[in-house]
Amino acid sequence: MIVSRTQLVLFFALLHYRAESQQEVLIEESLEVESVQGPTGGRVELPCDVSPALSADKVGLVIWYKQGHETPIYSLDAREGITSQWSDPSTLGNRATFRTNTTPAVLVLNKLRPEDSGQYRCRVDFIKSPTKNSRLNLTVLIPPDRLIVISEGNDEVHGNILGPYDEGAEVNLTCIAVGGRPIARVSWWKSHALLANSEARATVSLKLHRPDFGTDITCQAVTDPSIPPLSNRLSIDMNLPPLSVRIQGGKRPLVAGQSTELTCQVVGARPKPVISWWKGGTKLTTVRDSTSMDGNITISVLTFVPAIEDAGRVLSCRAAQPKISHTTREDGWKMEIQHLPVVTLKFGANLDADKVVEGSDIYLDCRVRANPWYSNVHFTHNGITVKAGPGVLLANQTLVLQHVSRQAAGPYVCSATNILGDGFSSPLILDVKYAPTCKSEQPINIRAARGEVVEIECIVDANPKVSLTFQWWFNSTTHAKRELKISPLNVQNQAGTILYVVNSSADYGWVQCVASNLVGSQTLPCVYHILPAEKPSAVRNCDITNVTYDSLTLNCTPGHDGGVRQTFFLEVFDKTTGMLLRNISNEEPLFEVPGLSTSGVLALSIRSYNSKGLSEAFTLACSLLQYPERRTAQVPVKVELTTLLITVLAAVVIITIMAAVSAAVCYCKYCNNREDTNEKAKRSQEESLNVLLTGEKKTDSADSLDKNPDIIPLNTKLSDTCSNKSSNTDYSSVRPLISTTNVDEFEIPNRFNAHYNHAINSTYQYEHPLRYRIPNFQPSLAPMPNIGTNVYRQPFHNVYEDWLRYKNALPLDSSHLLPLEQLRPPEEYISPPPPVLSDLCPNPNSQCHLQESHLREMGQRHSSNESNPALSQNLKMSDLPSVRVHSESSSAYFNKFGVATNTIPRMKGTNTMSPKPRLKEMKLDSTKSTETETD
Repeated sequence: MIVSRTQLVLFFALLHYRAESQQEVLIEESLEVESVQGPTGGRVELPCDVSPALSADKVGLVIWYKQGHETPIYSLDAREGITSQWSDPSTLGNRATFRTNTTPAVLVLNKLRPEDSGQYRCRVDFIKSPTKNSRLNLTVLIPPDRLIVISEGNDEVHGNILGPYDEGAEVNLTCIAVGGRPIARVSWWKSHALLANSEARATVSLKLHRPDFGTDITCQAVTDPSIPPLSNRLSIDMNLPPLSVRIQGGKRPLVAGQSTELTCQVVGARPKPVISWWKGGTKLTTVRDSTSMDGNITISVLTFVPAIEDAGRVLSCRAAQPKISHTTREDGWKMEIQHLPVVTLKFGANLDADKVVEGSDIYLDCRVRANPWYSNVHFTHNGITVKAGPGVLLANQTLVLQHVSRQAAGPYVCSATNILGDGFSSPLILDVKYAPTCKSEQPINIRAARGEVVEIECIVDANPKVSLTFQWWFNSTTHAKRELKISPLNVQNQAGTILYVVNSSADYGWVQCVASNLVGSQTLPCVYHILPAEKPSAVRNCDITNVTYDSLTLNCTPGHDGGVRQTFFLEVFDKTTGMLLRNISNEEPLFEVPGLSTSGVLALSIRSYNSKGLSEAFTLACSLLQYPERRTAQVPVKVELTTLLITVLAAVVIITIMAAVSAAVCYCKYCNNREDTNEKAKRSQEESLNVLLTGEKKTDSADSLDKNPDIIPLNTKLSDTCSNKSSNTDYSSVRPLISTTNVDEFEIPNRFNAHYNHAINSTYQYEHPLRYRIPNFQPSLAPMPNIGTNVYRQPFHNVYEDWLRYKNALPLDSSHLLPLEQLRPPEEYISPPPPVLSDLCPNPNSQCHLQESHLREMGQRHSSNESNPALSQNLKMSDLPSVRVHSESSSAYFNKFGVATNTIPRMKGTNTMSPKPRLKEMKLDSTKSTETETD
């Protein structure tokens, strides 16, 4: 085993030596080197031949080497059956990947770096085949670092703007590429046109024109087509003069005094030009500028208020490019100014305005300047248009005033009109000089007492008012006209005033004054009538009105004022204490005195006074109302019946009378309505009772009764009235209610048997007499007119003759009563009892339907009643009519012949029954009767 192991080791060592010797031989023999290029930051594939020389062989180990590195930089080991890859972190890192699924296999390098350039060797070890080595040279392409543009002055161009250059300038530009591998080629481009191309640097020469403004030229540097070129784009900036300057809107007239905006447009100037506006040689400053988005058009707006003096001046807009000499452009025109008429009003030639005297002739000239021309000229004086007339002449633009008067003085204005409006001149004041005249045309009365000094002022109207002189005269009926001398006292006063002294009655008369000025003297003097003056007279007819607890009103009639204006004053005293309570003055003798607080008598004293003194006092006394009694004052109060007061009083009286009459009428109507209401109520009650008696209303006709199915119609009607006074009442006309019930089903109480001994059908029910009020009157026996002389009635009450008594006999409470057909024995409405057989059967040939049993039963009942006088008397006293009431139609019907009906219930019982059971039986039968009728 030891020998065998040793042999194996030697064998493998020999094989390894042979393999290395063969590999060295192959490396040394391999002289071909493949070149590969890749851009910086890009991707490159390094090929490696991994195909074995022997078939059925496979790769065991792949190792990549780089020149300058002693250790492998990448390996792929597939010897253990598991493929594993390794990359040198400091050289390739995770940027390398070996792919064996391509032919040949490649080592993919991503994100190439400049340091990745160099010679690479790929060694492939197979399991059986000899080792293969592949060599290749990797070149990493590096673009230039930057481009430098140098102008003609060897100055580096910074930024993307070239210039600015003037139009027509020569421009030389050089572009240099710095860095890069391999050396880059540099070229100049304008749009898509190639201007220059060379290695490392390129130069271009350009002559600039206006179209070159804003043009882009580009410098490019390219190292390899696979690498994007490095470029620098430059824009040419130029100084351009304006192409055009124009005032928009053209030449047009301007209106003086109106603000106007004018626009100047400058096109083609670069950069923004300097725009200025000029009016002649004056620069205008109210300007605002704006530039378009592309900077090619500049707008300047002038806000301008032209004046009339601007007419004929040149208005211009100037645009200049300061960086280019001799490039100023201008647009403008002479201004035409339209304006309102400019009017000037002056006095005519050879006329001195300061020497216009009343009565002279005046000429006024109106001069007008207008654009457009005026069409009308007129004059105004004190705002009123002057029209031609006597003494007033209008010729063209001249106003002539002949024999001018003082009224013609004042301001004059001339106005002219054109299409823009009216123009007015400044007011021209016409000052007309005239001699003094007295302002008062009538004499002035002056009241003066003897010994009084009166100041008289001579009031005159004059122009001029300076240097006025006055003369005074006195005239009376007893003295001739004499001049009054001016005393030294008068000199101290103002001119035109004299102090006149009234010493005696001879000094009363007329004082005259005459004034003079530079124009002349007064023709008519001013006259002052001096009249005697005295104290005023006392007031009279004083009345106290509106007296309250704290105020009163006093009204008097004034007396003579003494020739001078007088004033009234009132003094109110407390008569008890003498204290002055009020002191009031007034121009009229009417005083309202409020705020008095005294319980005593008031003393009132009223006086009048003028400049000459006081009048005598008028005194009176009064008392105020005592609060709160409001007593009447002691002094009689005079009430003035004015028209308004009389009207108010008359209206109050008329309204009061109308209200009283209306109340009386309303009360009468109310009483009448109340009586009518009571009468209607009584009438309705009587009619309802009438219905209970007769079964029909007064307004019901025979047809309405005939239509009732429960009534057998007859040819006669029951009378509407029943009273004691009507003894001829025909009870045979009552409509009977015919019953179909057999007579045998009813039993007549024993108390009624004494009254009936006839063979007639008795079908009536009766109620106990204690349930009803029995009237206390004696029954009367009266023959019935329709029966005959041989038939007599049994005694019965006359309730059927007087329905009022019947009403009083009705029960107060009818809720428990039986039907009304039980209220009376049947004999009251049968033929007068006892009937004769001839009456029951008037026709001998006809068959009488009375049965013997009925006759026998009636005879027994009659005999039993005769044997019991008390019961017979009770029956007589309690006889009530047999009435049937229909609850739905509210009508009552009477049975005259006692014919049975199917609605009358039977009463069963014997004559020996006690009153109490009989009463209970009657109540029971009443209930049954009500149920039967309801059914």
